[in-house]
Amino acid sequence: MSNLSSFPPATVGGLALGEPNTWPEGLRAIGDLILASRFPMFLAIGADLRLFYNDAYSDLLGDKHPAARGAPYASVRPELWERMRPYFELVLAGEATQLQHALMEFERNGKRERRFFSVSLSPVRHAGEVAGVYCVLTETTSDVLSEHRHAFHQKLGETLDGLDDAVNIMKATSAMTGQTLGVARVGYGEIDPAGRTVSIDRDWTEGRMASLAGMSHALDDFGSDIADMLRQGRTVRIDDVAADARSAPCAAAYVGIGARAVVIVPIIEEARLSAVFYLHEPFARHWTEQETAMAEDVARHTREVVRRSRLEETLRDAALERDALLQSERLARVQAERLSHAKDEFLAMLAHELRNPLAPISSSASLLSMQFATEPRICQTSSIISRQVKHMSRLIDDLLDVSRVTRGLVKLKLATVDFREVVTGALDQTRPLVLEKSHQVRVELPKAPVWVRGDQTRLVQSVANIVNNAAKYTPKGGQIALALEVVDGRMVLRVRDNGSGMPPDLVPSVFDLFTQGARTLARSQGGLGLGLTLVKRLVDLHEGEVAAHSEGVGFGSTFTLTLPCVAGACGGTDAQPGDPEAARAVLQRKLRVLIVDDNSDAADSLSTLLQVQGHATSVEYDAQSALRRARAERPDVMLIDIGLPDVDGYQLAQELRSLPETAATVPVAVTGYGQAKDRERALQAGFAHHLVKPVDMTALARILESSAALAAVAEAEAQAEAARAMPKPASASESEEAMAPA
Repeated sequence: MSNLSSFPPATVGGLALGEPNTWPEGLRAIGDLILASRFPMFLAIGADLRLFYNDAYSDLLGDKHPAARGAPYASVRPELWERMRPYFELVLAGEATQLQHALMEFERNGKRERRFFSVSLSPVRHAGEVAGVYCVLTETTSDVLSEHRHAFHQKLGETLDGLDDAVNIMKATSAMTGQTLGVARVGYGEIDPAGRTVSIDRDWTEGRMASLAGMSHALDDFGSDIADMLRQGRTVRIDDVAADARSAPCAAAYVGIGARAVVIVPIIEEARLSAVFYLHEPFARHWTEQETAMAEDVARHTREVVRRSRLEETLRDAALERDALLQSERLARVQAERLSHAKDEFLAMLAHELRNPLAPISSSASLLSMQFATEPRICQTSSIISRQVKHMSRLIDDLLDVSRVTRGLVKLKLATVDFREVVTGALDQTRPLVLEKSHQVRVELPKAPVWVRGDQTRLVQSVANIVNNAAKYTPKGGQIALALEVVDGRMVLRVRDNGSGMPPDLVPSVFDLFTQGARTLARSQGGLGLGLTLVKRLVDLHEGEVAAHSEGVGFGSTFTLTLPCVAGACGGTDAQPGDPEAARAVLQRKLRVLIVDDNSDAADSLSTLLQVQGHATSVEYDAQSALRRARAERPDVMLIDIGLPDVDGYQLAQELRSLPETAATVPVAVTGYGQAKDRERALQAGFAHHLVKPVDMTALARILESSAALAAVAEAEAQAEAARAMPKPASASESEEAMAPA
């Protein structure tokens, strides 16, 4: 804890304020509050605004601490003083003020840092006069940069859509990146086929650094370790080339191009380093993870657009000759396969990155509804959050499903199912949207089973997408009717609505990818135009048909789904009855649940939610700590994230299976990766279950219930075994026999 016994006297309105221990009671109370807080806080006392601060603020000062104790704010923060002066003057005049998400560019430990803060500035009074300024800072860098990254990607996509020339594409992305991140120089360097020389055709600068256009340099001149990292496809981030061991021996090369801090992103094509995307600063700068990630995103995105642009250029030129055209078509197929693979990887990563933040949001919303069940407004807000999280999850699932179905990667789990149950399951899934829009739903189902051969999960998904589409495009309080019948050996499901309908030109393409009805400011329904495409592909896999009909705009729509029926009644189930003793077993204690996730928000919120439900939880943020705790505490269940910082969740699951202390622990994978291959890999690694973020709490509850039953049976068997091992007492007759005289 900082102590400011050396704080020099400050004068306020002719009154001398000595060391903090001698301050009046009010000022001392504020001083104690500042020292006890974990948030960065300081007092700027007197006309000189001399600094009194806590440990959290000393971390922001870096090597300026402890010399900054009692020093004037302007001398400690000269780089911020001109910007902050008007706010200090306003507070010294007696008026409090705030700054939201303010960009602060300051020096710390000899490096320039760009960070964002929400700042609260309040006057502190003594003897009726303003004695100084009380300042509280809350860092918002992560949130602001996440928003910037999203907005940047949107703007980048819009900009690149209008460009078809590689030079203009690279020029535009370099300028956008430099302006967004406040970087002095940004550009691309091409690597020769031998991988030894980097050449700069053109770059972007904001005026503080000279252009490198037209220059070539040996790659190894900038450090052999750095060159090796780039050839391996690893991004290089250096805050100070003179201080970093990888670049210090070659500092002269960096001085020659005027660079003191660099980020270099390798671009790998056909298993070799083909280019680099670089950010340069003329002085030391601390690069954040978000800034580096944005540079990597730009490099990948731009390179794909450039490749596509060059391919289109090649195709246009090749049209002059037949042989050249055939060759270009072959190249196009290879390129399309490569792009398809890149798209699949991008979709999987996108789903993972989107699901990760949804997990703590979903858990926190559930926790709110449980903790404040008697507060209608909080419950309503929690319900809205939960619905939107589920909506986001459905969009992610649809996006991945369309990709997998299109490439023929979906394997149906065929069984004989009653299509009436399919309709019922679909209505359960769509109930939140239907209730939200106050629709009336009429359902007509036959009394007898309607047997079809299909994958029940995929059929429920198909019907749910049709009903969701009807609910979205029907005004509030509308009517939706579902009618199921059997006609000539085929089942027919009709879904009618009295919604907005479709123009004649839309009906033939309504099942095409990314097709949606026209949007207006009054009619924005959301979605990606994937739902009906997925219905068409899944129904085709079931050898069925789906069709759409509308009399026109304003006259509603009808969707018809047809499948062949299975002759005869086919009841039965593959499920085996469980052990009746296990079914009756009840665990007489709380489940011990260990949560392992490096995302602290996701881990902590899920832990709190499970505690409210009556479980005993603990949290670890890396695999090795989790392994030690598991061996010591022997949890009943472990909820394990796959992407851990030290070893991945697969390896952790394998180690848990090999330890006698955790032989009875049920490991559950909780991850943002939800494709079939991810599930298979999890089960092969030793996980008993695989859940996708945000966690379906109903599915998790079923897992915990079954785990409790297993734990109860295990404890009962252990108790029975212990009882059998105890010596059996002799009966009364045996005792009498033993005492009778021989």
